[in-house]
Amino acid sequence: MHQVPSDPTQAVIVGDFDAFSPDQLFDYFTRPELLTQWWPKEATVDLRVGGSFAMSWPEQNWHLRGQYLAVEPGRRLSFTWNWDHEPVNHGLQTVDLWILRMHDTGSRLGIFHGPFQANEADQEARQGVIEGWIHFGMHLGGLVPGAVD
Repeated sequence: MHQVPSDPTQAVIVGDFDAFSPDQLFDYFTRPELLTQWWPKEATVDLRVGGSFAMSWPEQNWHLRGQYLAVEPGRRLSFTWNWDHEPVNHGLQTVDLWILRMHDTGSRLGIFHGPFQANEADQEARQGVIEGWIHFGMHLGGLVPGAVD
């Protein structure tokens, strides 16, 4: 996983998941029993356009919530993003995940997260988002040895 240079209003991260088919990668973002293996401690998902999700990390009292904007299994997932615990409101953010088939079994994941404003607080938040997606993307890939670049 790595950051792709982009306009400061958006965070763009890309990674190759050699051991995950597009459908498997999609499932790891949408099935609570798979999500909790690499990202939140708890997750609820209503996987449909207009459906909502809630993820939580109880030990930190962190809660991430959003609503699905696009659901295309094995191809695309788009959702809104809102942390309950953040003291600064960064406005409505959207995450777009694009999954492309690579080779016979692998996938390339593109993450587009934004928008961010030019102010210092938003740019710090953008950097945190980039670092978070890379960290957790590597954690996801680490579920299968040699699965992510």
